[in-house]
This record gives sequence, structure tokens and C-alpha cells, in this order.
Amino acid sequence: MRPTPIFDGGALIVALRGSRFARLVRRYRRPIVILVHLGLVVIVYLLSFLLRYDFAMTEAQWMLLLKTLPLLVVVRMVALGLFRLFQGLWRYASVRDVLQVIKASTAGTIVFTPMVWMLFGQQGFPAGVLVMDWAGNVLALSGIRLLGRLFQESLRPLKRSEPGVKRLLIVGAGDAGAALCREAQGRPEFGLAPVGFIDDDQWKAGASLLGIPVLGNRDDIPSVVAQQGVDTIVIAIPSASREQMRGIVERCRAASVPFRTLPPVRSILDGKVSMSALQEVEIADLLGREPVQLDQEALGRFLQGKRVLVTGAAGSIGSELARQIATFQPELLVLIDRSENQLFYFEAEFRQRFAALPVVAEVRDIANYPSVCSIMDRYRPHVIFHAAAFKHVPLMERVPDEAVRNNVIGTYLLAKAAQEKGVEKFVFISTDKAVNPTSVMGTTKRVAELLVQDMDRKGTTRFVAVRFGNVLGSNASVLPIFREQISKGGPVTVTHPEARRYFMTIPEAAQLVMQAGAIGSGGEIFVLDMGEPIRILDLARDLIYLSGHTPDKDIKIVFTGLRPGEKLYEELNFQGEDLLPTHHSKLKVLRGSGAQSDVEGHVARLAQELPGMTLEQIKVWLQALVPEYNPAAEQGATRDQ
Repeated sequence: MRPTPIFDGGALIVALRGSRFARLVRRYRRPIVILVHLGLVVIVYLLSFLLRYDFAMTEAQWMLLLKTLPLLVVVRMVALGLFRLFQGLWRYASVRDVLQVIKASTAGTIVFTPMVWMLFGQQGFPAGVLVMDWAGNVLALSGIRLLGRLFQESLRPLKRSEPGVKRLLIVGAGDAGAALCREAQGRPEFGLAPVGFIDDDQWKAGASLLGIPVLGNRDDIPSVVAQQGVDTIVIAIPSASREQMRGIVERCRAASVPFRTLPPVRSILDGKVSMSALQEVEIADLLGREPVQLDQEALGRFLQGKRVLVTGAAGSIGSELARQIATFQPELLVLIDRSENQLFYFEAEFRQRFAALPVVAEVRDIANYPSVCSIMDRYRPHVIFHAAAFKHVPLMERVPDEAVRNNVIGTYLLAKAAQEKGVEKFVFISTDKAVNPTSVMGTTKRVAELLVQDMDRKGTTRFVAVRFGNVLGSNASVLPIFREQISKGGPVTVTHPEARRYFMTIPEAAQLVMQAGAIGSGGEIFVLDMGEPIRILDLARDLIYLSGHTPDKDIKIVFTGLRPGEKLYEELNFQGEDLLPTHHSKLKVLRGSGAQSDVEGHVARLAQELPGMTLEQIKVWLQALVPEYNPAAEQGATRDQ
């Protein structure tokens, strides 16, 4: 029988957290924190006088203390408030908090010293008290924080051998790994006991972090798991590259224990990591892309207080654009889409998440000019993000008239209405399939690029195009198709073993589209930094592995051949177009992508003639406007062979 411990610190913590006392402390935490600081400030000042006069103070010295105490308290408390020392959680105290204490104490002393010398004279007030008071405040205010953290960490109930406690291996002995370990040690309710770290840095081999040893590198994961009886693994390397992440995931799979990761963007926040933020490793984690750093000031000027219209708002990119735009507090957000059901569900989700934001959702067809003008007249948008488009390449090969009607004529009518109604900026979302297109869909997007460039020269509305590749998880991506195929036991279908595509996540794409819109002055085509192209075959294999299966053993992969309009690889710029850097590291702008003359006139005539055109006539028209268009489906297949 397991002996009952005399003092169970974990049980005490759990009991205290659920007690009435704990609820009162949480409710009045700020006043309590202020009172504690006030008490420490008074005590330190008193001790400074007593130490200065060897605990033998005269009546005059006591009077000096009492007369100056109110001034000191006011100065010290104001300084502490200005440096936000009443707001931190002491169990997460760090070196940063100590630095804030030093700054606040120094600022208080700098303000207090001339004031007290002015009132009592330099000779009348001892300098030694000022020095000891400053030092005492630094020690006392830092010490109370460190004591809070030490108390939290000293009452760790979890023994690695206790039943129900999972032995945790952390991959990454950096800031995120250390914060995760500290969180696990201080939060017994999660039932995780760290037993070791894994890190590829050879200088950390054999070292110890928070009392937990570094047991090896990624290649050692299976053996460490077996030796230490590890129950679960957490990958705590938010900045891992794609190859690093793939290597770590492979070794974790070989260890045959569950593994999770920290969300790359929100895993580290003010030095804190939340155990509740852990998630299953997703295919997006294997992209290894750095979080997008937005120019918040430029985006604020661009969107805050503006009326913004998003087309295709129920789609993957349009809906994420709406969510991202909402965080910049526009005056009004107008969401339009021709898909009634999708828009209905997205509006419900959006209103729940952004209840305070004025939002309008309407079913509209951008190829219906009177309808477009009506919504422009009613809401008078300052900015338009045009995400509505037909995107499925094989489907558009069958109905090029619909692709042209929606992607070309719809863009033209929306842009024309924007010009007439005085819209400030029009951001058009294009695709890498517009470069050297072999598909109707890609060619229509290229025509739309040329169109908005041409229209930018003819009015006050500034037109900007943004070109990028596939987004993971979008309605038009391979990911949902692969997932459905895996759920049914396979096979997973890949068009060609060497087919490659550029990929990025939906939030990343939406954020960079907004950034391009903010910095664009008109007429530019921006290209997003998509990283290196990824083989579709590798993506399929990764997804099968992450689903708990083995490729070609549990789930078969079959090759179906390139479909009409598809290429082996996509490109981001035409020959003769140079990609130039912008002040944002993940945005490039094209040089040499000037619009052809009178594209608007050609499109206007097409809008009138389209109903009577045959499918072949449509393709001839597209080829006349985009000479690079090669409708031969075999074009992409022959390039790399």
C-alpha cells in the first residue's frame, strides 16, 4: 500500500483554488495587491530610518519620518502603477518583472529626492535613508514576487510514479519548453510530470532546466521514451522549420506514444505557455512558417473607422479576411456572397464572435450590375476586398463561360461600380495559376489582374492585386479531399508524383492580403512569400501519418494523372517580371507587370457578347488577351520530364 504523505501540497493547492477564500481573493485581487505594495513601501521606509539611526531614533527623527511618509507613499504608488506592477500574476514572475520593479523604484527615488530636499533641505534629510529605501524597495517588491512563484512551485504534488500522472517528455529546451515545464510543474490539475527535455543543441546535452535533465536530441526520442516510461510528448519549438518539424514528428511516431504541439502563433505570450493551448500536430505545423508580423499602425490607418466590403465572404479566404478586418474596428463590415447557406452560417458565427461590430450580410451576385450598384449606394464602402471567384480548375474547364462571367465580368462590374461610387481602395485577390496559365480559371484571373491595373489609371479609386498560391484547408484545396479519403480507408489520390504547389495557411494569407492593401498605392501586383513549393505526394504522406496510419501500408496512394488545365508546378511571376522587396519581409511587388492598353474596353465588349459565344470562341478570346495561355493539358506534364 502506498504510504499517505504527511503533507500533500497538491491537495492543498487544489482545495484552496476551489475554496470561498480563493474566490474572494480572485474577486478582490487588485485591491489586495495594492494594499500589499502599500504595506511593503511603508515597512521599507520605516526600516530605512531605523537602520540609518541604529534603531535609536530621536523624537525629531520620528517626526521627520511621519511628515515625509505621505509624500513617499504617493510617489511610490504612482510609480508602481505607471510601471504596471499592480497587474502581474506573481506565480509567473520573471526577470522582466524584477526589471520593472527596479525601474519603478528608481523612478520613485528620482522624483522623491528633490521634493523632500526642497521641503526639508539637503542637510535636514539623510541621504542614507534614500539609498536604503531604494534598495529595500527593489528587494522587497522583487522578493514578494519570487516568493509567490517559489510557493507555487514548492507545492508540487505530482510524483512521477503516482497513478494517473502522465510522464511528459518536452521536445525543445528553449523559452517555450521551459515555460511549458514550469506550467506543468505548477498546475497539478493537468496531471503531467515532466521527466526530461529533448534538444538538438549539443551544448545543452546533459544540462538541466528547472531541475529536469536534457536527455538527448531528436534521434534519441524513441530510446528516451522507452527508458523513462514516457506517456506523452509535447513539441515546444514554435519556430521550427518545416524540415525540423517533419524530423521531430517522424521520431515521435517511431516512439509510439501520443504527441502534441504548441500553436505556433500564440504559444508564447508574455513568457507564459498554457497547457490548455496544446493541440494535435496539424499539417499546417509541418509548413514550418514564421508567424506574420503585421504593421499594426498602417493597418489601423487603412481600416479603422472605415466601411469595408468583402466579396466571397462565406468562402475560406473571404471569411478569414472578415475576421481579421473586424479586429481593426471598422465602422461597418459588409459581407456579400452568392452562396445563401454558407453566408447564413458564417453570419451567425461572425455575429456571435464580434457582437459589438456593425455588420451586414447580403446574398449578392457580383455579375449583376444593378445589384452591385445598389449595395454601393446603400453602404458607401471605403475599401473593397474582392475574394469572390470560381477556383476549381477542372470544373471551370467544362464551363469556361461561367468562369469568365464570374471571374472576369463580375470583377469588371464590381470595379466599375467602385469607381463610380468613389471607393478609396479596391484589393483584388488573384492566384499563382494566373502565371503562364494552362487553365481557363487561371487565365480569367490573369485577365482580371490586367483589368484592375488598367482601371487604376482611369479614376480616383486605387486598385491593388495580390497573387498567391494554395491555402491549406480552403474549400478549393486538396486537404479536405485527402482527409475524406483517409477517413474512408483510402486510397488517397494524387495526380502526379512530382506535382508541386505553393502552400500557406488561411490566416497567413488573409493577413498578408490586408497588409498589401494597406501599403499599395495603386496599380501594383503584390506576390506573397509562399516559401518553397511542396510536393503534393509529401503532403499526402504527412497527412496519412498524422491520421495515425502508414502510407502504402494502411492507406494506399494512387496516381490519377494531371487533369485538364493542371500543371506539374505553379509559378509566381512571368518571364520579364521581377519580384522586388517591400518594407514587409513577406510581400514582394512585381516590376514589369504593366497593364495592356484598353483591357477595360475589351472586357466591356465581352460582357455584351458572352451570351452568344461558343466555348471555343471564349478560349480564343482569352488567348488573344493573355498570349501566355496554353490550354494544352499536357503542357505541365512535359516540362519536368
